[in-house]
Amino acid sequence: MLLFGFRDHKSLYSLLSKVEGMGLIHKHILISRTMKISLWGITSDGLAVVLTPDDALFPARFEPSKITGWTLEHHLDNQAARIILEQKGASGWINGDRTTFLSRYQTSHRPDGLITLPGGTVIAIETERRLKTKARYQSIIASHLLARTRKDWIYIFYIVPDPQKKRGLERLFDSIRHVIINHQHIQLEARHRNVFRIYTLADLEQLELKHYC
Repeated sequence: MLLFGFRDHKSLYSLLSKVEGMGLIHKHILISRTMKISLWGITSDGLAVVLTPDDALFPARFEPSKITGWTLEHHLDNQAARIILEQKGASGWINGDRTTFLSRYQTSHRPDGLITLPGGTVIAIETERRLKTKARYQSIIASHLLARTRKDWIYIFYIVPDPQKKRGLERLFDSIRHVIINHQHIQLEARHRNVFRIYTLADLEQLELKHYC
């Protein structure tokens, strides 16, 4: 509904039924101990329709057997962040685990995705539902700073589900005083920290992208 701007579920289900009948998407019901949810994923025929010249390989189709509760939440967060930013004029989303990214960027850490803002600024997207250790964030920060030095991307947006998780991630980042780059301890200064932005999805919806152009 977010993508198409539908105000009711009836219109959405009607569209999904039509596209499913065309063989472009496939419906799967995921049942776990905590949820029962209907999912629609793209088929190989659907991928053939949306394939672009930039796709060096045929993208992966929807495979329900690979979905778990955690991966689903993470994937949906990525989708929501992407849709919100695209509705604000961003474009050119690249998944961090896709061939396009792997062939173009040489980094020790892959973000969840990259997207280009209207003014041409490339940002990395990290969606966080579960906080990592301080040591892990030190390594990730170092990787992002090196990528920024190469101008692979300029800002890193961390997207979290709620204000409490945002507060926790901010405190973790504040506790990191240095990172290790090329075997050297680099003290983190304001100019380093400024490239990392932490938002909830609600924050992202209100964000003015002109501040990053």
